Amino acid sequence: ESQIERDYIYLLEIDPTVQSYRSQPFKLTYLHAGKTRTYTPDFWVIRPLCQQVVEVKPERKVNDSSYFELWRHIIPVCRDLGMEFVVVTDVMIRQQPQLDNIKLLYKYARNPLSLQQIIECQRYFTHREPTSLKVASLELDPKGISLNLLFKLLYVGVISCDLRQPIGADSLIQLSHFQGDIKTLIT
Repeated sequence: ESQIERDYIYLLEIDPTVQSYRSQPFKLTYLHAGKTRTYTPDFWVIRPLCQQVVEVKPERKVNDSSYFELWRHIIPVCRDLGMEFVVVTDVMIRQQPQLDNIKLLYKYARNPLSLQQIIECQRYFTHREPTSLKVASLELDPKGISLNLLFKLLYVGVISCDLRQPIGADSLIQLSHFQGDIKTLIT
């Protein structure tokens, strides 16, 4: 629907707490001034402990009174359905360099990855202090783990780095507490 929503999808894709999401998932009905009205959320996000109805808006529009009126009606509807209503702004989404880092890593999301490469990576990083991307790449390349695969492993959360800092040769990477299903990583 919008570039802000597209950028929000990048955040959803890399967020380990997101189990699933849908864009423009359904219509909610509510009464206003004696009339039945409908509202279509931008996203429906499923997390382990909650379901969220998410509205994505530019920061400059969040304080618009017409949105307050809409949200005043929608919040109780969501609550009755066991969901929380969340407004996410472009300022929240477009935090840099985090968003650019996620977009960079996303480019490697479809690179094939084998179980052996995941095991080699886990062996390398287990009991090791955080290591620079450059050093890890040089040491892992002979074992079949290229820089591209390190980016994929960062994207899927097997290894981690501080995404609030620009990703570069000196970025420190380490084994993360991966919560996903390894079978879904192997292509």
